[in-house]
Amino acid sequence: MINQAVIILVSVLMALTTQGTGSQITIKIDLQSEAKGLVQLLLFKGEKGFPDQSDEAVLSASARVENGKAIFKFSNLDKGTYAVAAFHDGNEDGEMRKTLLGIPKDAYGFSNNARGTFSAPSFESASFELPEGSHTISFILK
Repeated sequence: MINQAVIILVSVLMALTTQGTGSQITIKIDLQSEAKGLVQLLLFKGEKGFPDQSDEAVLSASARVENGKAIFKFSNLDKGTYAVAAFHDGNEDGEMRKTLLGIPKDAYGFSNNARGTFSAPSFESASFELPEGSHTISFILK
């Protein structure tokens, strides 16, 4: 009886570990070398909510800035079209600082190094295809 339970448990565990784990992405963000604090990041799958509605993001995360870089790693993602929005949170309060006119004081950036003219870039200009397997993207906060 115990042997059967062990065999069933091992079979289930083997089946789970051989299933695909989805796509993995590494996001490398460059800042000024003297930057300190955190980088706040939102990952969107689809244009809804892009670039600043965290409740519409697939993932929201922060990473410590080290040597002018912040690195994020995510796994178990569905393949598809994604875009990233990020900003430097130097004072670690989780909020982007803005002027009275709404102009960002903190460095910010988007996947593909997309930039808007007088507003944030479109999802289309910041989007990238995440294939099955591992993928790496990089961009700069300015």
